[in-house]
Amino acid sequence: MRAQTRRHFLLLACCFVALLSSASGQEQADEVVRVNTDLVQTNVMVFDKQGRFVDGLKREQFEVVVDGKAQPVSFFEQVKAGSVREARLAEGKNQAPASEAATESRGRIIIFFLDDLHLSLESLGRTRAMLTEFVEQEMGDNDQVLIATTSGDLGFLQQFTDSKTMLRATISHLNHKPYNTRDLTRESVPMTEYTALAIERKEDPNIMKFYVEECLKGAPLRYQNVSCEIEIVNRARLVLLQAAQVNASTYGALEKLMRAVSELPGRKLAFFISDGFLLDTGPRNLDPRAKLNQITDAALRAGIVLYTIDARGLISGQQDATNNQAMDANGRMETTLLREIPASQDAMNALAADTGGRALRNQNAFTPWVNKILDETSSYYLLAWRPENEEQTSKDFKNISVRVIDHPEWTARLPRGFLKAKAEAAAKLSDKASSGATLTPQQQLREALTSQAPKREIPTSLSAIYLDTPDHGIVLTASVQINNGGLTFETTDSKPLAAVDVVGLVFDEKGKSAGNFQTRLKISPLNYQSTIYNHRFQLKPGLYQVIVAARDSHSGLVGSAREWVSIPDLSSKRLSLSSLIIGLQTVESGSASNGQAATEQALFSVDHRLARNAPLRYVAFVYNAARSANGNAPDVLIQAQVLSAGKPVITTSWSKAAGATQDAGRIAYGGEIPLRALAAGQYVLQVTAKDQLAGATAVQQTRFTVE
Repeated sequence: MRAQTRRHFLLLACCFVALLSSASGQEQADEVVRVNTDLVQTNVMVFDKQGRFVDGLKREQFEVVVDGKAQPVSFFEQVKAGSVREARLAEGKNQAPASEAATESRGRIIIFFLDDLHLSLESLGRTRAMLTEFVEQEMGDNDQVLIATTSGDLGFLQQFTDSKTMLRATISHLNHKPYNTRDLTRESVPMTEYTALAIERKEDPNIMKFYVEECLKGAPLRYQNVSCEIEIVNRARLVLLQAAQVNASTYGALEKLMRAVSELPGRKLAFFISDGFLLDTGPRNLDPRAKLNQITDAALRAGIVLYTIDARGLISGQQDATNNQAMDANGRMETTLLREIPASQDAMNALAADTGGRALRNQNAFTPWVNKILDETSSYYLLAWRPENEEQTSKDFKNISVRVIDHPEWTARLPRGFLKAKAEAAAKLSDKASSGATLTPQQQLREALTSQAPKREIPTSLSAIYLDTPDHGIVLTASVQINNGGLTFETTDSKPLAAVDVVGLVFDEKGKSAGNFQTRLKISPLNYQSTIYNHRFQLKPGLYQVIVAARDSHSGLVGSAREWVSIPDLSSKRLSLSSLIIGLQTVESGSASNGQAATEQALFSVDHRLARNAPLRYVAFVYNAARSANGNAPDVLIQAQVLSAGKPVITTSWSKAAGATQDAGRIAYGGEIPLRALAAGQYVLQVTAKDQLAGATAVQQTRFTVE
């Protein structure tokens, strides 16, 4: 019986490949933490003296104080990070549909922001190692992760993704950015930014005396002390001006990122990684407190908690030949250089404290600390209150504090406040939007394609599958599924129809266009619950992202989806697997009653949502299997596993793949896994192919949901 089922799958797979080879496009039936004049919301974490999260607190135990005045708590709930409930609360929806489990995980939202303008080559190496270990060992199945840099050099790769393949590519693109303000002059004696600040502020006469002496050593005869002093002061100011410009770039990139991700629902954890920089670069430069207030405001609105990591690790501050500090045999610089380390950490300490996070400094082990933070922030309290206009609009920055009544020993961590000016600007923008300012259909589709968060007004799913076809070689098929229940149907010629514009784009890992399509679908409500549109692309090996958007032309509602796919280089002759095709089934087209012979057509699941009472049917193709010297059939074994949170919950026995009649370059394998024993939720199907002759292994994964 099992062999018969497998033969049936293989037949369906062949039909599927033929379908790809013959048709390029066809239709198949089938807030965020917010601040405004009405409500202010913030997330709060409470820790005891041992640093453990305090669970199970009640509304009446919290006291919220804004600019010194206590505020009644209007809304309160303990929230599990990454849950569906969290997302719905962030969207302003207090009640979840019965079909959604309140505890179902939608994954965490995690940001790694690398201040690459302040990272040494050694620190960048440690950061790469930490990111790689996180992706391979700690990243959850549904986590959305973003790696960003101050310089923005990651380009197209700087976006949220759940694809480990894409994140590996992003890590490999991280490059060192040499930065050294001490190279501005020809002076042989280094001057650090902190030393320049001490000279600017005239904090220690010994510093000026040291540099004057060094200046006179290389100066012409009769060169005066005062001339050297002028040179040194000008040099210090030049160092501070450059430092301030780089710092402004760091602050600006961080704030821009925070405001950009505010459209994503729920709380986000951000790790800011840097070698440190001065909080204050002197009176001629930007006000550091004003800039920190802007970042704190952006963090509260975006629901971001920022944790900072000093990538230098354990540092002593002692003079040596490697840290590019001025060498003074008389010890006049020693005190200043010892103060430089904590001074360079002040900005990161402030960023963490003001946004509700913590700072890691003077430690070499980053990964265990990141894992600890992810664990301790898995739950938090969401509090909201209504501002009093007169009392809470007198200052530009509103300071917020929270305490747990009768427990002064507990620590409450939360963003320090928000900017009134930003709230007023947001209110004006909202008023403008509600006054009738609308986007054109093209602008709506463009916005959906470029948005950090997928649009869900129309439930839209995407499946990007690559196969090596006999007639066309490697073909990537983008299948877009649109839920017909979210469409508006209008009667035309006595027939109700919906019109949906579908746009798709394909980019390589450098952000260059690799293909596109645009079509209008005419959909009848009598057909099926959903409509599927397929479009195929012939692509070279590489990493690609497919982005699609759909717009209902009658209602103006929009949906979008995106997916990364890695296409292997089959010319390398390495063992490879195709994309996994799941939910494969047959439907009949035509019937004897209308004079047509009934034929079977192969369909598969685009949204990867499967019923528990039906088996998970899957098909994969094995490429480049070895043959023995006498030309015998390949010897390939296949094993399938269902993973939950990275651990196998179902494992099949190893089964032999196809026989000698198969094309040696393309071996089809099909199987099925019963799902009755699984609870509703999200899982990963992992298929492993083992070539017994070549001693090679290939692995492919895809996500699915059990309903």
